[in-house]
Order: sequence, then structure tokens, then C-alpha cells
Amino acid sequence: MQGIGIISWMLIISLIGAILSYGFGKRNDLAGKSIAIGFTILLFILSLYLWISANPVGDDFIFTENITWIPSLGINYSVGIDGISLPLVLATTLLTMLATMGSWSMISTKIAQYYGLLLLLEMGLLGVFVSLNLIVFFLFWEIVLVPMFLLIGIWGGPNRKYAAMKFIIFTNAGSALMFVGFILLFLAATPHTFDFFILMDTEISKPFQLIIMITTFFGFAVKLPVVPLHTWLLDAHVEAPAPISVLLAGVLLKMGGYGFIRINLSLFPEISFAYAPFFIGLALLTIFYGAGVALIQRDLKMMIALTSINHMGFVLLGTFTGNLLGLSGAVFQMFNHACAVGLLFLLSGVIQHNAGTRDINKLSDMLHRMPKTTALFVFGALASMGFPFLSSFVSEFMVFMGAINALSFTVIVVLAPGIVTAYFVWTIDRIVLRPKNQVQIGQYESHEAKMSELIPVAIFVIPIILLGLFPSLMLQTIVPSCQKLLENI
Repeated sequence: MQGIGIISWMLIISLIGAILSYGFGKRNDLAGKSIAIGFTILLFILSLYLWISANPVGDDFIFTENITWIPSLGINYSVGIDGISLPLVLATTLLTMLATMGSWSMISTKIAQYYGLLLLLEMGLLGVFVSLNLIVFFLFWEIVLVPMFLLIGIWGGPNRKYAAMKFIIFTNAGSALMFVGFILLFLAATPHTFDFFILMDTEISKPFQLIIMITTFFGFAVKLPVVPLHTWLLDAHVEAPAPISVLLAGVLLKMGGYGFIRINLSLFPEISFAYAPFFIGLALLTIFYGAGVALIQRDLKMMIALTSINHMGFVLLGTFTGNLLGLSGAVFQMFNHACAVGLLFLLSGVIQHNAGTRDINKLSDMLHRMPKTTALFVFGALASMGFPFLSSFVSEFMVFMGAINALSFTVIVVLAPGIVTAYFVWTIDRIVLRPKNQVQIGQYESHEAKMSELIPVAIFVIPIILLGLFPSLMLQTIVPSCQKLLENI
């Protein structure tokens, strides 16, 4: 039996943090908040240690742990990280830390339960990205649903119960079908097992691969989400508190992209690439739908939610290009999008808290009313647009070039950046540049946000600029693992 390693300690620490923040928070709100923030900072430091000590990670899994659990069913507690999972582990701890800090002034009721659920959610998300056994992967996948359901349903907006129920129905239905696919993989393996490494070496007939791909597709496609399985996300984002939207868009959606890469491409690549045109078609539909509908939104959070759908289309596009440039760009895009959208969603909560509205048509003349908040919003918008020298520019460019190398209908791909840019330019015009006398909908009273509210938002600026100027800091982690995956295929 192998000893407990750093990855397991991170899962244990997040669970202990959830219990302590709940227990002490029941007695004192300040204690519950402080404990939660302290534990999320500790987890972020540990993830930085993983990244720094393993950088470059090479082309193999590291920090692996394998503990026998139910050997008769091929179920072991098996965890580890590589260059595909490590950026998502880092994104999870970073965004949870900043969402927890950002919740300080936004959440005022049931403090103990809120922060306890946040840390439980972090444990589930980390578990998904480090699992190397399909049953362990599935268990953590399901753990994520419970705290997210409660965080939306208890602390959300007026229609929070409807949004929470829609979230759980959509995602749980997708999870059930995904689990059927895992059972089929178990039956296809010789010996029967859920172990990831054994399944990678298992040859599966094409008809059986197709059935498995169809079942797992719904689990990953709902989570990503792709159009037309995206409707739950819009309701969830509008009703969820802003810090929860940070984790929902910044990390939870990445479970779908990670699933497509880790499960589809690794375990049944032949049929996955045979149907690559189908996935690419869905990706382009998702890209253009998200961008087009975002153009006509009045609710700031709804607009940002639709941009998330748009950007997840790029992840799906890069994943199925079948080349190193596109796949590496897709993984890098998941981390970069997490930072950009995390900034924007957390800032949407700050704006609503200090302006009393999220209506884009009412948020005129923000440049003079809330200059610091406006500067951060414009920066977040530029980052999300893929502005040069910011991190998303690199990953989106990699996806575009990977798609151009792989596809013949390159004109469609090349046109995408114009649509991606349009909705944020239009939004900046309405809420930053437009004088208040041009707004006919009504006025609002606002004041500049406190520094305690803006600091968690401003921290997002650091990785966005750092990786925009020095993308190799992350790419030297990502590229070797993506290369090995493609070579195995």
C-alpha cells in the first residue's frame, strides 16, 4: 500500500477546510470566512508547488498514487497529474481562492454553510482533474454537483430554485449516460477494470467505440456546454452569486473539455477522430451562437455567460483538430479563459453591489462614476477578446492555426475573431463611453468600489499579463503531454 502523497493531501485539506469553516462559522461569521480564505490560500500555494517543482512536467504522469480499493472490480484509488491536468488544478485553486475572497462583502447570510460548500466544491473539482480511475473520476464528478446545486439554490437570485433544478437535471442526466459509457469500457477491457492506464492499452472494436462515444458525449457536452445543450448554463449564471459564477464558468465548464481530452482522445481515439467533423461542426455552431446572442444582451452576467459558451467552442474546436497546435491551444485556452472570465464575473458582482444594477443600458458613463472598476472591466474585456500581449491571444491563435492546418473551410475559422471581438466592443461602448444623456432607460446611483472588493479582481491581472508575455511558462507544461497523447493515438 502506497503512502499518501501531496495530491491526496490537497483533497484532504480541502475537506478539512470545509468542515472547520462550517463548524467555526456556526459560532462566528468572521472565523468561518477567515478559515475558508486561509485554506484556499494554502491549497493555491500547494498547487503552485506542484507547478514549479514539476515544470516542465515532461510527457508522463507525476505525483501518482495508487491504493487498492476494490480489486475484484478493478477499482483503485488512483490519482496523478500531467501537463493537461496540472493547468486545471492550478486554475481551480486560484479561482476558488479569489472567489472566496470576493465573497467577503457579497455574501451575508448562512456564512458557515456557504464557505463550507465552497471548499467541498473545490475538493470535487480537484478530484476530477487528478483521477486516473474512471470510478474515482465519476465519484468526484458527482460530488461537484451537490455543492453547486446548493450554492445556486440557496444564495442565488429570485429564480434560483428553477435555475438550480435545471442545473441538476441537465448535468445529472449527462452524468448518468457518461456512467453507462464507463461501464461499457469496463466490459470491453481484459481484464475488466476501470484503471485508466490499462484501458489505454485495450483494443475496442469500432462499433463498441461508437456506442461508448455517444454515451460519454452527453456527459461532457452538457458540462462544456455545447449548443444546443447549453440552456441550463444561462439560467445558472444569471441566478448564481457572482463568486459562484466565477467557479461555474472558470472551472466547472472545464470538466467537459477535460473529459473530451482525457477520456475520448485517450481511450477511444479512433472513433473520436473519425467523427471529428461532427465535433468541429458543433464547435463552430457554439462559437457563433455564443457570440451572436451575446451581442443583443442587456444583462451583464448573461452577456458574460454567453461569451463563456463562445470560448468553450474554441476548446472543442482545438481538441478535435488532431494536431499538436490545436490541442495544446485548447488546454491553454481553458486556463486563460478561467482567468479572464473569473475577472469578469467577479467584477459583475462588484458592479451590481455598488451600482445596484446589471442592466447594460443603465450602466452608462461608468468611466466617470467608477473609474477603477471601469479600468478592470475594460482589461477583462480585452483579455477575453484575445488582445495581443494578453494570455488568451496566444491560446486562441494556437487554436485558429491548428484549425486552419486541419480544415479545408478555413474562411469560417478566420472569420471567428471578428465576431468574438464585436460583443465586448459593443458592451464597452454602452457602459463606458456612452454619455448618460443618451440613455433613455433610466439612471442609477453608483459609487466606486472599495479596495477590498477590487483587490481579488485585480489579482487576475497577474496571470493574464504574465502568460501573455511569457506563454512558455505554461506551454512547456502542456505541450509534452499533448504530444505524447497524439503519439499514442
